[in-house]
Amino acid sequence: MKKLTLVELSSKTHKELKITNNAVIQHIAKQHLMNLRATELGQAATCYPVFATKNTHNGFWTFSALTSFVPNENLFVKNDKFDVIYRPTSTQTFPFYLMKAPAEENAYTIGIIEDQGDFSKTTGEPLFDENSNPTEATKRRAQLLDADVQKDIQTAQFSKTLDDLGLFKHLDMNVQLFDGEPKTIKGLHTIDEDRFQALSIEELDSLRKQGYLMPIHAMLISLLQVNRLITINNENVERARIVEVKMEVAKDATIS
Repeated sequence: MKKLTLVELSSKTHKELKITNNAVIQHIAKQHLMNLRATELGQAATCYPVFATKNTHNGFWTFSALTSFVPNENLFVKNDKFDVIYRPTSTQTFPFYLMKAPAEENAYTIGIIEDQGDFSKTTGEPLFDENSNPTEATKRRAQLLDADVQKDIQTAQFSKTLDDLGLFKHLDMNVQLFDGEPKTIKGLHTIDEDRFQALSIEELDSLRKQGYLMPIHAMLISLLQVNRLITINNENVERARIVEVKMEVAKDATIS
């Protein structure tokens, strides 16, 4: 498999590049899990079930919106349109990414993957105008990414607080198909409601002061969106029909 490499976006090197017409929607259509920052959890919960996952290599927690019960599929993409009220920032900044600045220590810049097929020199949305200035769309993506630096810090602080309080609960999502073997999605975490209810007044007040109570409640309420996912899945006769989805505490504590 060819290794994809981020390169710093440059008005000189990439002046002629354009984002191909369907690149963004094709990318979103393959997002089984869409990355979320802590600041997005409240809005995301109005559309998707929201979960946390832990990277076993670096120990970092991330939050994601679940969009399908199978990899490389997003049930909210229909007829080349992302049919949702709330679009996570991670879908709005594609195909730009944050990367460490090559020439400046402890600084970030915007990177792109040149050879991933998202860019063309002939048709699509230009990255720069005829004077080599960023287009409005490029500026908007850059501004969102710039804000993401602070939001990533806030997300790390939020997840650490939840982890320290023991508020993450490891789930197995068991998907029962109408005709076929059940499937299990592992590695998902939600809020441990029993542990949350058992917090002391002092701990709850600390969460309140940090503004963490709303995203915690949002994650719990978002679990009801699993029913919506089932409905959307079953509307398409070409997909395997889902009878029910059960979420149970994981029998194996190992995070997959």
